[in-house]
Amino acid sequence: MKTLKIFGWLSHFLWASMVILSVFFGLLVYSEFNTNNHDNWLITFMGRTIDTNENSLYLISFMITCFVIYLGYFYAITLFNLCVRKFENRIFFHPFIIKQFKTIGIIFITNYILITILDFVFKIHSEQAITSSTNFSESILNKLSAPMGSLIIGFFFLVLSQVFKEALKQKQENELTI
Repeated sequence: MKTLKIFGWLSHFLWASMVILSVFFGLLVYSEFNTNNHDNWLITFMGRTIDTNENSLYLISFMITCFVIYLGYFYAITLFNLCVRKFENRIFFHPFIIKQFKTIGIIFITNYILITILDFVFKIHSEQAITSSTNFSESILNKLSAPMGSLIIGFFFLVLSQVFKEALKQKQENELTI
């Protein structure tokens, strides 16, 4: 039980950190879009170089998609915190937990697919001269996803939801046995 308490505190800390970081980075991105002109950025969309007068539209669409991915991770952590709360109350096999684990798995797999698509579709450099230090899109997408990490975590939670579903079924059958 002590381990669950510690784990609960850590997951709540992660959730609170994500809230604080999202506000902080949201303000930084907002200030970047309001103060800088993005005409000198090099943006390619599906291999086609975008005109400098359309850069802002593509950059904003990229950032909004990244924000949706981040919100997905935030929602998954929120669902996981709710499951930890149930575990702390010694409720392990409940349909709510099974549903939340399945949702968390789907979120991680969906985010992995979205990040892979974004990486394929967008190449954004903060300057016209292409160097590794100007690769804005790669830097953001690497922060959002560890290679294959989201996919593995997603499959883990899907498997975990099936295990809990089967355990709930076994528990119900055992309660009916005399």
